[in-house]
Amino acid sequence: MIALATALCMIAAPAMAAGRDQGLLEIRIKDHREAIGDFAQFDINIDKISVSPKPGMMFWQTGWKDLTPSRATVDLTRHIGTNTARVFHAAVAAGAFDAFHLKLKSINAVLKKNRRAASVKNSLGPVKLSFEVPSQGETLLILDLVVSDFSDHPPRGYELAFNGYELYVNGKLIEKIPPG
Repeated sequence: MIALATALCMIAAPAMAAGRDQGLLEIRIKDHREAIGDFAQFDINIDKISVSPKPGMMFWQTGWKDLTPSRATVDLTRHIGTNTARVFHAAVAAGAFDAFHLKLKSINAVLKKNRRAASVKNSLGPVKLSFEVPSQGETLLILDLVVSDFSDHPPRGYELAFNGYELYVNGKLIEKIPPG
């Protein structure tokens, strides 16, 4: 009987430890107000969000970890300034990360002036950012996107890119780019 109880404790202990080695990661998106006013609708369809764990001592295990968005489509015309859209919210393995990448399937944009579809270049790429998801803690990453109009520089037109981010750990602002 004691052997059985000991065996059950040994099986349950790693599962309980694994629960303690997780933290909450939340990712939100907003737009920076540049040329978004030109659009009646600006839907981004998110394929996945990837994060790059810091390799540390196990450098041979480097690579990107893909996170499935909790919300796949966001209309950026509705999320300007401080109004954000939550696109990921889940428990993840606690640890340190050194980059993220918001990967889009498509951009569907409709201009206000003529109600026609507009072509928008996706200029989003991986972003170097050191951040941590603490064990039993919360990390919030707010991605500030920007739609810019480069039509006065032919052959360029509208482009979607990163403007900056805000990083919070356990409710405390850690970093804001651009500052202000």
